[in-house]
Amino acid sequence: MVIDTLLPKLSRWAIVLVCLLQGILVYLFRGEQSDSWLVIHPAVVIYGQTLSFVLPTILAFSIVRITDSLLWRNLAICSIVALGLATWFHWNMAGLVSYSQKDRIAGPYYLCLGLILYMAMPWLQTRIKNKQWIGGYSCIYDYFWWNTLTLIFTLTMMGVFWGILRLGAELFGLVDIYFFQDLFFRNDFVMHTVNGFIIGIGILTCRMQIQLTKLARNVLSAIVKGFLPLLSGVALLFIITLPFIGLNTLSGAWSAAGLLTTVVFLLTLSVSVVYQSGLKEKPYPTPLRMIVNGSLLVLPAYALLAIYSVWLRIVQYGWTPFRVWGLLIVLMATAAACCYAFAVIRSRKSWLKPLGAINKSLLLVGLALLILVNTPLLDPYRISVNGQMARYTHGVIEADDLDLVMLRFDNGRRGEDALRRLQNAPDYHHNSQFKLRLENVMSKTHRWEAANEIHGSPEAVPEVTIQQIQQNVSLANGTSIPDESWWHAVLRNSQMDIHICLREEESCVVASLDLNTDGDEEYLLCHLPGILDISCYVFTLIADEWHNIGYTYFPPSHVTNERFAQALRAGEINVRQKEWGDLDVDGEKVHIYYPSLERQ
Repeated sequence: MVIDTLLPKLSRWAIVLVCLLQGILVYLFRGEQSDSWLVIHPAVVIYGQTLSFVLPTILAFSIVRITDSLLWRNLAICSIVALGLATWFHWNMAGLVSYSQKDRIAGPYYLCLGLILYMAMPWLQTRIKNKQWIGGYSCIYDYFWWNTLTLIFTLTMMGVFWGILRLGAELFGLVDIYFFQDLFFRNDFVMHTVNGFIIGIGILTCRMQIQLTKLARNVLSAIVKGFLPLLSGVALLFIITLPFIGLNTLSGAWSAAGLLTTVVFLLTLSVSVVYQSGLKEKPYPTPLRMIVNGSLLVLPAYALLAIYSVWLRIVQYGWTPFRVWGLLIVLMATAAACCYAFAVIRSRKSWLKPLGAINKSLLLVGLALLILVNTPLLDPYRISVNGQMARYTHGVIEADDLDLVMLRFDNGRRGEDALRRLQNAPDYHHNSQFKLRLENVMSKTHRWEAANEIHGSPEAVPEVTIQQIQQNVSLANGTSIPDESWWHAVLRNSQMDIHICLREEESCVVASLDLNTDGDEEYLLCHLPGILDISCYVFTLIADEWHNIGYTYFPPSHVTNERFAQALRAGEINVRQKEWGDLDVDGEKVHIYYPSLERQ
């Protein structure tokens, strides 16, 4: 490794102290739950969280001499970028009052922030070491290894530390001494401060023990080198088999793009590790090297199949933030696949000679994409909302097919604005079911909230009769009509908004199943909304009264929504046995949660 091991004493102290300060700042800016005087405005929380995450991390990982002007220039540049990203994040969060809405925006933002730091840090470290931005690939690669191993070591250290404290707290709890539980596990200030201190010690340890880090790197490189031919062989075998199977099965699986993209990234990452493992000669015998090279040559096929799979979903169901992210990741995988195939074609005497320059370019492109998706240029929420509204405006989908829950809870401020615009649409005034659905969604504070939870009492929503429910709920094949008491239980159920069964004809189906093998039938009531997630509720008879004891929300993996609906209506749903069973459709498990039983 080319990383410096000599750190002045002042710099060593600075690493620990700045991480300790980071823990305190994270505590102070921990959000709306905080009682700190600093939380005056949500913008204070956002800017505070962003800067307290970015600046101490950069300082701890890259400091050599505290007087180095390049260190402070790096911090200034990163501060400007971080403030710009935080400003756009704050704009997207403006006006949101629901934690469920905020979490769907905050999660991707902070994940992006972490990835941006991870990808930019080697460039910042190389600049300090070499006094220039454009360093050699070997130096950047070394810093990537060191940063990764530092993260692994620090997280392991934190896990062991808190595990020991938990063990001690539980031991003292046996004798009714709860001081340590209160101190370490119920005191946010202590938890954040201790975490900051451990992170500082972990970073300092890795910076001072380069030989141990190098040893860990060599061991991991040897493991990757051993498994790369196997991974390459699997990749080649799949491509050879695919023409005999066809693309129909591939297009029917919603997880296909994720699996194909994973193969691309695993192969490119593994090849990068082997390529830069310090070997002076070609790493494998000719037959194995041909398998590896062959797998790299077919990587563009994997990437194109992944693009096809993602684009098929976009054409069918429109844009969502998740699909925007998915397409960008797949496009990045396509660029990597094509570049690695090009490296194989251009290599003659030396194995994958252009790979160093290729990896540097790909890192910069990936870093640029991560920054752009947090700006107006590639804002996934703008693309998602505009795409869904355009489908509705141009008549591709009807008002009843709009995914209002996705617009409200997955798209931040833009989704809220779109729902308000829908209140001026003709369908809002002429379609009573759409109007009711829109008003219910606008009233919710979390995705699965039922109508009576929103309004506080059943009288606050339009009254539904048992006769209406019976007319709109279909019976699965082989299921007899439930008794009157079951319909009353459905009407009283607080977990399910029964109005969803009235908005679309035959969208709700009830099937009888013996889920606990006691000889008595339970009832499974499912809402089948077509392109949206399926929801099911389990009712059983307890002390002569029907109770809702289980539920499940899911998008099927291999079994499509249409196939699940077909199997349910035909009475082809099976039970996967346990004390209370899961469902089984064509061999795929659909897990049911039984919270009321788990509390007993």
